[in-house]
Amino acid sequence: MILKNKRFQGWIGGSFLEWLGIDFVSRMEMLALSFHKDWDKLKVLRRARRERRSLVTNQEMFILHSLALGLRGLDGDFAEVGLYQGSTAKVICEAKGEKAFHLCDTFEGLPEPNESEKAIEKKGRFACSLESIQKYLGRYPNLSYHKGFCPQSVRGVLDDHRFALVHLDVDLYESTKQCIEYFWPRLVPGGVLISHDYSILHGVKQAFSEFTAGIQEQVIELPTTQCMLIKHSV
Repeated sequence: MILKNKRFQGWIGGSFLEWLGIDFVSRMEMLALSFHKDWDKLKVLRRARRERRSLVTNQEMFILHSLALGLRGLDGDFAEVGLYQGSTAKVICEAKGEKAFHLCDTFEGLPEPNESEKAIEKKGRFACSLESIQKYLGRYPNLSYHKGFCPQSVRGVLDDHRFALVHLDVDLYESTKQCIEYFWPRLVPGGVLISHDYSILHGVKQAFSEFTAGIQEQVIELPTTQCMLIKHSV
């Protein structure tokens, strides 16, 4: 439960110590995965982690890679909101084939947290420039970049698009809430909306709890920090 402690989260969040802890956990996860998973898939995760700093574990990356492989045959685009340095986007790119992939970020770090989140998060944390991400992912086809606070940054641009997979890693309550509200009606049947940090950041969990109170589908909590929603019907 220490990972859910606000004082601890505020002290370690975004620091080298957080990355170091996640990197250690990821090494242990990779060892376990190597006993029963396809080595070619694991090489994708290893490469992404080696190339860029990531605050997502190997199991979390494996789930994203598997979802991208499994859902690329559905109608609809892929989207990710909250890129940091691009490691999860890279993993999805490796699995998506020719699928259109929309990459949404402020590219200036987190927006202003609300009062209850200021003890944990700081404006500007997790910044990485658009140019850096474009260079990193430049060899993959059908990528679109949307700079600014999502979903405002995509309104009028993606309103008519449908989505098969949406990955959120936005940390904050308001960002999570608005992204769920925007993307959920645009998911195709069988499409998946998955989020990082559900089990450790209160604002993320609150946003999902409030949203699912009004729909048939309910949160599927994963053994990682992630959760997901699967769209049953239009």
